[in-house]
Amino acid sequence: MAKVTLYHYPSCTSCRKARQLLDELGAEVTERRYFTDKPTEAEIRELAKLMPGGVHDLVSRRSRRYKELGLDGRELSDDEWIALLAKEPGLWRRPIAVRGQRAVVGWDEQALRNLLA
Repeated sequence: MAKVTLYHYPSCTSCRKARQLLDELGAEVTERRYFTDKPTEAEIRELAKLMPGGVHDLVSRRSRRYKELGLDGRELSDDEWIALLAKEPGLWRRPIAVRGQRAVVGWDEQALRNLLA
């Protein structure tokens, strides 16, 4: 059985669809809820290593929190993004499914299926 860590927010439609698909595919899912079980800066650094675009792939530029913080057009260092993600769960793209050294960000049914293949 494939073991997957799912970083998500239960109220998010995309997160619910990803969880349902992982269940249907028989994955053993460990849930990490952004708002109640915030990832540490060290965990965020490890997740960023799995992303082609690094930490920038973890940030939801369409989120309400991104707009509220006035981040549009601002250039932040990786360390600044990591610190922000650690304290602002509303900035995360979601869901993020991790299996071993591979990860899928956002709702992408085929990518999630490939993650378990």
